[in-house]
Amino acid sequence: MPITRHDQQALDQIYTDYSDRYKGRKEDYFALLYLKSKFQRNPEEIANWVSFGGNDFGIDAFYIDRNAKSLYLYQFKWSENHNLFKDSLERIARDGLAQIFAAASVEPNQNEVLNTLRAELSEVKSGIDHVFVHFVFKGHLDAVDKSEGLAQRRETVENKSHLVHHFFGRDDVELAVEFISDRRTPPPARPSESHSISFTKTDSIRSDDGKREMYVGFVPLMDLYRIFRSMGQRFLDRNIRSGLSADNPPNRKIREALSDIVLKQKYSPDVFSFNHNGVTLAAERLQFEDGRSMIHVPRLLNGAQTITSVSRFLQDNSDHPTIKNGAPALESIRLLAKIVIDDPSSDFVAQVTICNNRQNPVEPWHLRANDKIQCDLHDRLKESVGVFYSRQENAYRNYSADDLEELGYDSAVQRDMKIRPLAQTFLASQGEIARMSQLPEVFENQRQYEDTFRPSYVESDARKIVLAYKVGLLLKDALRQIEEHANQKIRVAVPRARNLIWAMLIQGLLNDAKLPELLDEYGTSLRKENAIRELLKKLASQRVLPILRDVLAKPEHADRMAQEKYDFLRTKELFTQCKDAAADRFQWTKRSL
Repeated sequence: MPITRHDQQALDQIYTDYSDRYKGRKEDYFALLYLKSKFQRNPEEIANWVSFGGNDFGIDAFYIDRNAKSLYLYQFKWSENHNLFKDSLERIARDGLAQIFAAASVEPNQNEVLNTLRAELSEVKSGIDHVFVHFVFKGHLDAVDKSEGLAQRRETVENKSHLVHHFFGRDDVELAVEFISDRRTPPPARPSESHSISFTKTDSIRSDDGKREMYVGFVPLMDLYRIFRSMGQRFLDRNIRSGLSADNPPNRKIREALSDIVLKQKYSPDVFSFNHNGVTLAAERLQFEDGRSMIHVPRLLNGAQTITSVSRFLQDNSDHPTIKNGAPALESIRLLAKIVIDDPSSDFVAQVTICNNRQNPVEPWHLRANDKIQCDLHDRLKESVGVFYSRQENAYRNYSADDLEELGYDSAVQRDMKIRPLAQTFLASQGEIARMSQLPEVFENQRQYEDTFRPSYVESDARKIVLAYKVGLLLKDALRQIEEHANQKIRVAVPRARNLIWAMLIQGLLNDAKLPELLDEYGTSLRKENAIRELLKKLASQRVLPILRDVLAKPEHADRMAQEKYDFLRTKELFTQCKDAAADRFQWTKRSL
């Protein structure tokens, strides 16, 4: 439901009452309105703790509750759109927390509120046990909880807790990010970020700068599984893959080994430890006490196949007559484990993840799974058209139908969008024909990667992205249609011109006079409808083929074709010539997604 008339009237009134004194935009007075109600303080007092105007470093207001020993940092959005917090989360992670807890001072002309905060904190420093970063808006919290982009940024903020610990001189000061809906609905429960494990430490090493430490020891397999059950896919977020196929040979072997130990009781649980390579985790902190360990903000960097195989094994054998008798053996299985103590979202941990996943081939696109743009595209496709984007390899297949429905997807749709063909779709729409066949370089070269996955796509009509992506899914039919109607010379060239034809088909759809109807009909799912298949075949034979005839008839190309030199078919220059020919023949213009 939209912002209520009553709420709007309240904002209008407080702005009318105080804007002459404090200036700023009307939306800035949402902070004054909210804090006045929450803490029962008059606006004149609260105004000292609110930033009116810009230069907020991601922080609009603060409040120190001495009785609760808590510091509240606020960002407000007078909107139902939770995605507006993405930039705010980035700014508070990049600048805001450092300005409060690490900077020597804040320039008064930049943000007087932060200087006020630092001055007040100096007086109550020993009396703060909690730092809460609250993002307050007028929308639905369930949308926040399902947002990959917000989850990625939220984790980045929470992993800045070392700044808080250093400032207060204590590791027990909590830093927590929470989203608050001014609809007065309670926040959804989040999976715990702290878990008890039985970790037998055998050794540890510390980096030269003292910033990182690694413990080596043994951890029960089922302790890791229980963390996975509690956190779900969030436990695997730092991994470059989700679980691979259940039919993957290593995964089958893991399940066979579990069956031999737990169901058939052929081997001792220790055999699993001897035969397993071990796992690697990252955590913000690891505390040892009374034979148990408390692991904070755990992320599994290597071992996703093991954990998902255990899950599959238990699911497949839930009704097996000996599963209960074998439970002690299952609980006895221990894995060699490395636990890296560092910010789980750091570049260092990312490199550790890559190096610890070499046993399965690591493609360049795997390493981009947790990039901000990939998380944002995931959100855009889910929220706009209900399409699941597998930014992590095999992520879709590791969700059950119930999981998908809980996340807001139609579980009846058995298809997901994948990162590699999406990159090719973007490149095709841009006319970057050569790069479509050079994906490793595209993902490894930062400039090419940013050119391919443009931030503008996050704001574009997601239906156009889906429609263009489906061209790749149905491309074989269009190629076959061209081959059936082309002369021998062009027919031979078609396989080499595959990416060029893909790009021209996308331009044909985007130039179609009925594009709005096409987007409504075919831009909201990845189903291969027969009608869109037939449309692409018609477009291929009646539009793309005539364009190819015109361009390939040019003397320089005719000579190359006669000599069977086809490399020119994969160049951006040829796409440009085809685009110009399409403008002459059919009045097409270059269209973007």
